[in-house]
Amino acid sequence: MEKHVDRLSKGEAATLAGIRLATTAHLVAIAAEADPALRAMAPKRPFALVLSAPGLPSVGVSARGGRFRAWSRSSADRGGRGWPSIILRFTSRGSAARALGGGKGMPLPLPLGLGAPAALAFFRAAASRVPAILKDGAADPPLKARLLTEAALRGLAEVAALDEGLEERLAHVPDGSVAVEAGEAFSIGLRKTGRRIEVLDAAPTSPNARLKFRDADAAVAVFSGARPAVLALGSGEVAISGLLPLIQGLFAVLDRLGEYMAVRAGERLE
Repeated sequence: MEKHVDRLSKGEAATLAGIRLATTAHLVAIAAEADPALRAMAPKRPFALVLSAPGLPSVGVSARGGRFRAWSRSSADRGGRGWPSIILRFTSRGSAARALGGGKGMPLPLPLGLGAPAALAFFRAAASRVPAILKDGAADPPLKARLLTEAALRGLAEVAALDEGLEERLAHVPDGSVAVEAGEAFSIGLRKTGRRIEVLDAAPTSPNARLKFRDADAAVAVFSGARPAVLALGSGEVAISGLLPLIQGLFAVLDRLGEYMAVRAGERLE
């Protein structure tokens, strides 16, 4: 795969756009729930902000009663979104991939309610806060682990759905549910059905397989790429159990996700 967004094929650009749309929405919601400064900035009026690009499912972030939630293709619970306060519409999938990866580009804002300006200002602040948390060496390890795990699982769902090169491989991966856990940091899950992967807010009580990190630091190391998964497994920092072909198949998709996440957007092409 090419390493710059402007050199991707149309299919690759669409997949990268889907990844960045979904991960942006979900990480903004998690950061807003965890960061008191962001919560203080949130509009008092309930809002729903939608991100969209041609040919891709819309994603969004909403706030009501001091709680934040996001939705995307991989959301198991699709209710409670409310009427959009504002839609940020990208003109193409390439522009979404570029802009949400730190490159140039600006979506067209379509305000639909009185709270649109405040919702947009909050979203911009929260979207900027996420990378700052991930780069901060003093940031709370459980929060960093939760953000990186969410990005990996939401990205996994988008790659599985959009990358046509994975269709045959996924057909050989058994369906089922996986509990993903890291001590007291988080306990969430995913469910695979064909090419569809849903991310669950809580780990299934009787999963087909389990992916367990020793602690938040182990999850951060693996999902940030600082620690190869195979070494983490060998050292006991990560343990897998249950339906191993399901876990192994999903790790192959994660490898493909890593190729997309390495694509640059900000540098100027020569």
